[in-house]
Amino acid sequence: MIFAGEYEHRIDPQGRVAIPARFKMAFVDGIVLGRAYDNCVVVYTPEEWERAASDIAQQPATSARARRLARLTFSGAFSGTLDRSGRVVVPLQLREYAGLGEDAVIVGTGRFIEIWSAAAWAEERRTLDSDASDIAEAVPPSTRAPEQTQIVVRQFEPETDG
Repeated sequence: MIFAGEYEHRIDPQGRVAIPARFKMAFVDGIVLGRAYDNCVVVYTPEEWERAASDIAQQPATSARARRLARLTFSGAFSGTLDRSGRVVVPLQLREYAGLGEDAVIVGTGRFIEIWSAAAWAEERRTLDSDASDIAEAVPPSTRAPEQTQIVVRQFEPETDG
């Protein structure tokens, strides 16, 4: 599944947030929440978590940066399941890390989703919007999104007998 879109949600007093309906089926086998690298919560399917964890675990233990990345990633990871209402508990540690209050935004990022505080997402969104051209230019050509095409529509004018 490709996760896409932005969804405004509330985090209830028990720390639960509803996963958007269109994403729920991806999490029937479980859900893994962790610290993202941009002060938000990252949410993985079990399969995507295994891929990400494997990539990190394969880094050399002799590298201080690799060890720090492993600590950051694995110490903040929590697995769980969705309840009958499609909600997941966001552990207090992660809510504090991401500054999550009552208002949250769930953002699709392709292979996983992120949970942002509404205020932090508004700021990130402004930055993304203002830097969109520079962001696109910095991506290697093989991974860029397809070029936008312009479609010209001509109005059909019926022939007249005259």
